[in-house]
Amino acid sequence: MTVIERAARALCKVEGHPENIRFEGAPMWRSYVPQARALFDAVRAAAPAGADIKVWQAMIDAALAEGDGA
Repeated sequence: MTVIERAARALCKVEGHPENIRFEGAPMWRSYVPQARALFDAVRAAAPAGADIKVWQAMIDAALAEGDGA
């Protein structure tokens, strides 16, 4: 399973949909791939140039700890 697939499945679940239910002939999670890609594009854009893996992990951990901003 790719990282994009995992993210798309997670987004699908968050929306309350069974990830493998069929939607337009494909598993429902596939309809969330564009949102998953947008998420990773945003994370990549936020990383400092030349960031190493520890910086990435720290950024992701900090983002998850922030909550949803509501």
